[in-house]
Amino acid sequence: MTERSTTDTTDTTRYYTSTLVSLPERAVALVLAGGRGTRLRTGADPELHRTPKVLVPIDTSTGRTPMLGHALAQLATIGFRRIAVLTSTDPATGSDAVEAYALTHSARQVQLTLHREDHPLGTAGAAYAALADLPDTPVGVVVPADTLFPTALLPSAVAEHRSRRAAVTWTVTTAPGHSAQNAGRLFLDPDGEFVVHALEGVDATLPAHSRQGLRQATSTGAVILTPTLFRAQFEEYARRLARPAEADLYRQFMPWAISQGHPVGAYDIRTPAPDLGTPDRLTAFGRTSNGDQPCSPTTQH
Repeated sequence: MTERSTTDTTDTTRYYTSTLVSLPERAVALVLAGGRGTRLRTGADPELHRTPKVLVPIDTSTGRTPMLGHALAQLATIGFRRIAVLTSTDPATGSDAVEAYALTHSARQVQLTLHREDHPLGTAGAAYAALADLPDTPVGVVVPADTLFPTALLPSAVAEHRSRRAAVTWTVTTAPGHSAQNAGRLFLDPDGEFVVHALEGVDATLPAHSRQGLRQATSTGAVILTPTLFRAQFEEYARRLARPAEADLYRQFMPWAISQGHPVGAYDIRTPAPDLGTPDRLTAFGRTSNGDQPCSPTTQH
């Protein structure tokens, strides 16, 4: 004789639930595409001298594609329906070609906007200016076009960011690989939830006694912003300047925020995210011998 369960179906459906980790509606990706490519142009390859930095092609699973095209495709795949491409007036960045490429190669389901700075703003200033044109977005994600960031991790990173009361969350890695640039320049609290020291671009070291209990990490480029909080903090930062000037997100704004006691969250992706900003790194991680397989950030050596 078969016994019948006395468990109410309603109780079952209430208990066995989960939360779908996805991007919030109207989230926007802010793609940094205004770099000059000065380091890339030190290479002997003529293509690196004549091509705007973010339009330099890399090998992907779908064939050779410009860095920017790869970033746009990856962001659309994980659910971004709004993408803002941030460009520069500097002729060396090739902004006309970059903007034309973005407009003709973004996915159909994506609302693409272009934001060209009138004068050099720096990465933090450019993000601030772009978000002013996107007042209805609940979250912005800054993504460098020249970094092989594992974008599938961004929805989880955004969810973690929104669970905190921080204007900014810096994505980091505690497993950067042996040849990562600027490795170990960030220090996290013992729980790994916040950045407590940032030495990006600073010729300094943290004394050994100050490191006790801290986790050492490396920047992976992507930064998550809560627009209202970020804009308020950036305005506070700008008021302290003698005059308006370029503001770098990684080397100036976030270290300043930490120094002022503003929480800067940390999200550890635990895998490499190599940047492609030099000829050697482009060859190692963006180019392959057979030209038809992508270099995986998880196999950086």
